[in-house]
Amino acid sequence: MNQQELATGIMIGTLVVLFFIGLSILLLVTVHTRRIRHRAELAEAQRLRDQEVMRAEREATQQTLREVGRELHDNVAQLLSVAQLGIGNVLHTEPDARLVAALDALDRGVEEVRRLGHDLNSDRWQHRSLVDAISAEAERLERVGRLHAHVTVQGTHPPLPPGTSIVLFRAFQEVVNNALKHSGADTLHFTVAGAPLPTITIRDNGRGFDTAAHQSPGGLNGVKHRCALVDYIATCTSAPGQGCTWTFEPRTTHGT
Repeated sequence: MNQQELATGIMIGTLVVLFFIGLSILLLVTVHTRRIRHRAELAEAQRLRDQEVMRAEREATQQTLREVGRELHDNVAQLLSVAQLGIGNVLHTEPDARLVAALDALDRGVEEVRRLGHDLNSDRWQHRSLVDAISAEAERLERVGRLHAHVTVQGTHPPLPPGTSIVLFRAFQEVVNNALKHSGADTLHFTVAGAPLPTITIRDNGRGFDTAAHQSPGGLNGVKHRCALVDYIATCTSAPGQGCTWTFEPRTTHGT
């Protein structure tokens, strides 16, 4: 074998080796790509399933809220009004300080039931914005003398779908009620900022608490679950002696 044939053989052998190396690399890349694509498809399928579950939960929640609101407005408020009338008639003939106090409490109860019934009525939210509802709640808190409530609205905010507004407002009310019951605060600050989906902040000057020790389904997790139903993320920041701040942030903003 002369040098030319040897060189040709070496070249052919090298090309064959390079071919198989290239083929092996191509196969590895193909397999890896398929694995990545498969994982992405599984993740997308899971995301779609999660979205479907959230949508079903949201629809069920909205339907329940509508039914509860209708029941409160049409039946419970009517029964309380009958009781009001009965106590009022008794007072005309038998004045009694205890009955006067009971009638006053009943009057406030009827007002609250009717207000709640209206708040849960999705038809009413066709002409009511979330900002209007939060401002009205602040005015109510001031009016009944529970505490001082301040509202800050930054920018303009287009109307949200009624179902989204109802769920966010109920989560907002749950935070406010928890502050009234447990925080010892005398001032609440509400902030609405960002568009087209607003970020809502609720801050109190109360005693604060350890968030890690309050994760019951009816507490922090309950508020977070409500917000998740409408693609919002609720976060709570607090520490003993430092008050409490809740933030409701749209998931799209939170992810950026």
